[in-house]
Parts: sequence; C-alpha cells; structure tokens
Amino acid sequence: MGQILKSIHDVHAANDDYAGQARGAQPGDLVWDLLTHRIRIPPAAGDMLERPALLHHIDSAIRPGHVLLLEAPVGYGKTQAVRTVASERQGVAWLSLEPRDNEPSRLLTLLAIALKQDQQMGRSPIQRDVYPDLISLMLQGYENERAAGADGLPGCLILDNVHWLSQSVTREMVAQLITELPDSLALVIIASEQVSFSTHAPALNGRLQRLGVDELTLTLAETSTLFADEMARGRISTTSIEHLHHLSEGWLTPLQLYRLELNTVDAMARSISESPGVARFFRDGLLARFTAEAQATLFQMAEPDLISDALFHAIHETRDNGDFSPSSAYQKGLPLWPVAGKGRWYRFNPLFRDWLLAKGLNGRFERAVRASHWFESRGDRSEALTYALRAQDADRALEIAASGSEALLAGQDTGALLSWRQHLPGHLVEKSPRLRLVYGWVHAIGGQFAQAEKLISGLPEDEVESLGGRLSALKAFILRGRGAITPALDEADWALKDAELSDHARLMALLVRSSALCATQCYAEARSANRNAARLARESGDAGCEILAVYDHARIELGKGYLKRAETLIRRGLDVALNVPYQPPRVGESRLQLSLALVLWHQGRFDEAETCLVRSARQAEQCRDLGLLLNMALRVLIAKSRGELEQAFSWIGQAERTMQLWQVDDVVYRPILEALKVSCWLHGDQLDHVSDALQKLPMDDQDDRVPELFPMLPGLLEAMRIRLHIANGDQEAAQDKLDAYLEPGGDSGLVPLGHLIYSKILQSLIHDKAGKPDRALVVLREAVQEAAREEYISPFVEMERSLRALLPKVLASAGDSDFYDKLRAYFRVEKSDRPAGGEALAEPISDRERGVLELIAIGLSNQDIADRLHISLHTVKTHARRINAKLGVRSRTQAIVRARELGVL
Repeated sequence: MGQILKSIHDVHAANDDYAGQARGAQPGDLVWDLLTHRIRIPPAAGDMLERPALLHHIDSAIRPGHVLLLEAPVGYGKTQAVRTVASERQGVAWLSLEPRDNEPSRLLTLLAIALKQDQQMGRSPIQRDVYPDLISLMLQGYENERAAGADGLPGCLILDNVHWLSQSVTREMVAQLITELPDSLALVIIASEQVSFSTHAPALNGRLQRLGVDELTLTLAETSTLFADEMARGRISTTSIEHLHHLSEGWLTPLQLYRLELNTVDAMARSISESPGVARFFRDGLLARFTAEAQATLFQMAEPDLISDALFHAIHETRDNGDFSPSSAYQKGLPLWPVAGKGRWYRFNPLFRDWLLAKGLNGRFERAVRASHWFESRGDRSEALTYALRAQDADRALEIAASGSEALLAGQDTGALLSWRQHLPGHLVEKSPRLRLVYGWVHAIGGQFAQAEKLISGLPEDEVESLGGRLSALKAFILRGRGAITPALDEADWALKDAELSDHARLMALLVRSSALCATQCYAEARSANRNAARLARESGDAGCEILAVYDHARIELGKGYLKRAETLIRRGLDVALNVPYQPPRVGESRLQLSLALVLWHQGRFDEAETCLVRSARQAEQCRDLGLLLNMALRVLIAKSRGELEQAFSWIGQAERTMQLWQVDDVVYRPILEALKVSCWLHGDQLDHVSDALQKLPMDDQDDRVPELFPMLPGLLEAMRIRLHIANGDQEAAQDKLDAYLEPGGDSGLVPLGHLIYSKILQSLIHDKAGKPDRALVVLREAVQEAAREEYISPFVEMERSLRALLPKVLASAGDSDFYDKLRAYFRVEKSDRPAGGEALAEPISDRERGVLELIAIGLSNQDIADRLHISLHTVKTHARRINAKLGVRSRTQAIVRARELGVL
C-alpha cells in the first residue's frame, strides 16, 4: 500500500506554498492537520426533542459488520439522531463530507485517517483503476490491526452527507466499503438524497438496514410533546397541533422553526404556511442547489394533486431542464413521495406544496387544460372534468359532463368539484341539465341536500322525463342522507325499474337500497342489493366503484356485529385501493379507513384506531367526505374512554364548526353531535343535562329516521334513556324500555351482537339496582361471553362508570384470553390466582358447570336452565350432580353456600 498511495504529507492544497513559507512548515502538514480535524462528532443542537423509540432503533442497528443507511430529505433530524446515539459510544469516527471531498484521492485520505490507516504512502500518482485495490488494502490493514488488538481503532465509521459524492469513482469507493466491510466495523451512511450505488446484496444478506422518512417523521404524540410548553402557555391548542402534524406530516425542522416563532410577539396569528423561517428553510435548505429554471419547473410539478413523469411531460411546456422530472426530484431528496400502489405517481409533502403553490406561476390554466385532455385520453372523465373546471374552461367542462354524469362521481372526489364550481360562469350550471345533475350529486354527497334539491327541482318537464331513473337515484340518495328510510327505498326501487338506467346510476341506487335495508336490520335483503352492486362494480372495471361496494358489504357485517368478518373485508378493500394505478383521495378509500377505525374502536384497539383516523381524516378533508363527521365522533368516544372529557367536547365543537364551514345541512350532523354530548354528560353524571338533551332528541317517535353515517343512533339514544332511568332509580320504566329495546328488528329476527351486548349490560344494571346481585352477575357474565366472540369491548367502555362495581367481579375469575386481558387492563382488574373451581376443590368446576351453577344461584329450575342454555334437561341434571360431587354437598342450597365460600360464585 505504501508503494502505491501518495503520501498525505505530499498532497498540496491551493494555499500550501504561501502558508508553508509563513510558518516554515512542510506543505503536506497543513493539509494533514486540516483533514485530521474533520474526523469529529458534530455538536449537539440545542433544545432537542427526545425520541427514545427512534434512538433505540438506530442504536440496535449499529452493529459490527453491519451497515445502517439513513435516507431522507433535509430537515428530518438524521444527523442529530445518529449523533445522540454516537455520543454515548466509544470508538466512533465521524466524517461529515463536503462537496470538495468528491475528489477521489481526498476521500481516500479522509477514510484512511478515520480508520487510523495513515502510514507513509508512496509518492506515485494514483490511477483510477488503482482505487479499488487501495480500499481493499486499507480495510485489510484495519482488520489485521483489530485482530492484533491495536489500540485506538474505531469500531464505528459514520459517513454523513454522502449525497455530495457525485463522481462515479467516489460512489464506487463507498459501495466497495459496504461490500468489503470488516466484521469488526459498523458503518453508518447518512444521505439527503437517494444513494446511487447498489445496496441490494448486503440488504438481502441481512447486513444492511435502511431507515427513511417513515421512521424519521414525528408521530402525533411526538409533535404534541414538541409543542408542550407552547400549549401550556396557551400559544397553541391541541387541535392546532394536530393540524400542524397533518400539514407537515411530522417534518421535524419546519415544526421546530415554527415553534421558535410562536414565542415571538408577532407570530401568534401567523400559520406555519406563512412562517418566514419555514420559507427560508425551503428556499435555502432545499432549493438553493437548483437552478432558477429547475425551481420554476418544480412549482409547475406541484400544481396537480398527484403527479407522474408522464403527466408532467404532458403539461410542461418546455424541455430545457433535461431529465428533471417528478421521479428525479424524488431521487434528489425533495419532499415528494411515491404513492403506495400507484406505480410512478408522486405526491408532495402538503406543507411544501402549499409553499410552492403560493408562487402562482403564469400559465396554470393552460397547464390545467393540457392535464384535462391527458386524463380524458386515458378514460378518466372525473379527473378530466376536475382539471377543466380548474382551468375555468366552461365549454370543455360542459362537454365532459354531457358524456355521463354518474360516471364522473364514481370516485366521488366532491372536494375538487365543489371547490371549482365557484370558477364556473353563473349561467353554466343552470343551462345544462346534465351539469345540474352532476352538481346535484356533488352537493348531496357533500351533505348539502337543500342545495341539491334546489338544482334538480326546477328542471324542465321534458328533461325530468329524459333523465328518468337517473333523477330518482339522486332523490333516493338525498332521502337516505336525511334518514328517511321508506321514501328512500321507494325512490331507489323506482330508479332500478328504469331499463335504460346507466350502470353508475344503478350502482348508486343499489347502494342506497342496501344502506336503507341495513339500517332497518333487513340484512338478507341488504346483502342481496350489495351483491348486485358488487357485480356491477366489477363489470364496470372501475376500482372506485369496487371499493364502494366493499365498504357497503363491510357496513352490513358491522351492522350485524361481525367485527372480525368486517375487518377482513375492509382490509381486502384497502388492498384493492392500494393497487389502483392512479387515484386521488376519494370517498370510498376514506370510508374504508373509517370503517376499520370503527372496528378497532369496538375492539378496544384505540391506538390503532387513532392511526386509521388520522389517515382517514386527511383523505376526508381532501375530498370533502362527510365521513369526517364520524371520524370526529370516534375521536370523541376515544377521548371519553380515556377520561378526557374536555378534549371530547373540543372534538364535538370542531366537528360542528367543520360541518358549518362545509355548509352541511343540520339534519346530517346535529342529532349525532347532541347524542355525543349526552354520552359525555352521562359519563360525568350530569343527569340534568342528559334529561334536557334527550327530550330534544325524539328519535323514539321517528323510527324511520336513521342517519346514513350513524345508523346506530336510534339504538344508542334508547340505551341512554334506559341508563337515565336506571340512574334516577326508576327501574320499572327502565325495564319497560329495555323490553322494547330487545325486540328484534328486520325480517330475520336477528338481534345485532352489539345490541344484544348492550341489552344484557343494561339488564344487569337493572338487576343490581333492584337488589338482585346474583342475577346481575349472571347476566353480565353472559354479556362478556357474547362479547368475547368478536372481542367487542366498546359497550363496556361506553358504560364504564356504571360497571365499576360489577364487572371486576366477573373479570377477576374470567378465563385467559386477549379479550379478557384487555377488559381487565381497562378496568384495572387483577386476575384471581385461584382457579375457577376454587383452591379447596380436588377437581375444578368446568366453565359449562360454572354457567349452570350461576343459573342455579339465581333460582332457575332445571327446565329453565335447559331452555336458557339450549341443552337437554338430562344434561342439566348431569351437570348439577357433578357440581354437588365436586363441592361435597347434597343440595342446591348447600352448593350455592359452598361455592360462595370458595369464591366460585
């Protein structure tokens, strides 16, 4: 090695001659001193956010013989996170690369110094083909010295800012370093761009681990922690923090910069999008290395919601930026991400996109027209119409609308259609019946039923006749949205009789029919309508329609209480959504995420539910999906379950403000929000508020009014009325209402599982208040056993305060399962160490025998027990004999007394 590599002492820097004369030093010494000081851990940033999970991830990945690669754009905290871990370790050599290190001999010298391989080297010039040999010799020398126990050698080499290495030679040197990494050396590579050298071989061998944006972004909890002091001083609210998190998507540096500005006097009314510090970071930290032409091109890239190379080249008017495209911008470390399952489509970080769009470049209307033509050429009429409206091209919008109104709404991107209506000339919608039908659907999907009816009510008679079933399908949708079940079914049936009804209109009518039947618990008929809708969706080849059909099927299973089956369907539908080549945020996908969150809430998986709600909220806001109302309702319930009533009421207020901002009709959201208030007041024992509010919600007198988004509302209100009677000590009124509550609905006689669990819990509370503790515990145990089938936890969470005394008695001796463990954890109950049959029993009592014993204890006859458990009288007697034998008694009375002594009952 010494015969080939030029000695570092003879490498001349540009200023060596002058400096050497001035100091009387050898020229190479100055460069040697300079480069030696480059090997050092960077200083810590002030006031850092503690991120223990990320630090543990990094620490566990830094292992001898392994490579950790961190790739993410500027500002994601890569360097500081690794620095925090490195500062706790011994033997770390940290090299922060600079643009001038792109010279191969300089990089080789730096690596030699970092690895303590700085022996005298030869003076011969280095040829390019010699570098691989020199790297190999350097690594072999390091390995030999480690084996010999040499002191002072680093055990970890960190290469920061590897993206500055643009020459093929220097990139190949790093790639070789990875390939030939000694087993005794850990390597960390940090880059703000995608590295261009191959890493697949060490990744396949399990020697390379990659951390990217997904791991480096802040979670919502971390964002809240970051702003904890500002929130405590009243400078920012919890809701604002969540908005910041959604907009920035957990991008650390912009959030930190905005946090600093919050502490200035004039920043209180300024949003993060208007922050001067964030703007400087984008301008100087991200874009400074790009030419003015490339930056202008980037502004144009941000105009579409999603962008691909093909779309970009179709709308971009010049070709003077070489290969600068969305895919190359992503590779160069700009914050735009591939859209999962969508091929080579990308989306910008929302905060960065807002900043780019604020530039308002000329020619955006012309680019929107080109985008409209591009989408139309690919058969996507919904996007073609969106971009025609965005371009304010009224004639083109009218032309596209005439080609099929319902087809435009298959994806239901109502947000774009509503936002662009204001750019249409005032007379355009009025003069086009087809466009009136389109916007009738748009307003209806957006919950603006009065506006939808206004649009279609003034249609000329001849147009009403020509539209036929298509108009009836829209009317059915409006009626269903208002909760009017029977009229909605009538209109849907009328629409379906139209032989010339378009496939998309037929699909919408079938979905309305399925939803209405599901609300009345006619599940078999609802499923039949859903099958027909699913068949039409498949035949149409429209993935958006398929997703809606899957959502509808999952809603039926949720109505019946089959949570596990619903979750399987939902995840299958999300897989379909993931594999669609191109799809902006649409209602169907948002509703699937929301339905998944609902399942997870019912099963007590609150953290998972919140993750789904964050994703669903972002999609719902983008496409103006009314599902955002149910999203916020679930936020209320989760906050209440954690005892955070103030936060729960805050979510109710935010939901009300959002619905008013979206101009949603009161009938859609008002009853739901009032019911949530009642639920919170019940939780806080504010019975006066509960009584007043329930009197204003006469849902029991309007059985035909079932909200589309919240079909469980009538049952929920009735359950709360029963709870109010129990709390007020009116057990007779409570029992009367419960008997009516238990009557099965629909045509199948099936009582939905959630309904059944609630009714048993309420019956248990009535027995307990009536001084019948044994009966109360038996019925409550039945409720728990029913709930275990689908891991249904939400009814117990909803009535947690009322069950504090009763449920722990059931749970302490319940069996072993994840479901029972979740309930015990929520109610803070320790599982009894004593087996179910009691410590004093030679042979424990089985679960079936225990069930029989509990029914004996409440005074049921053998025949009553047989009827209750759906077993034969002979089997009951057999169980009773075995119970007596195990307890060592001869009569029922003795069995009850002995079982209580042993803790079996």
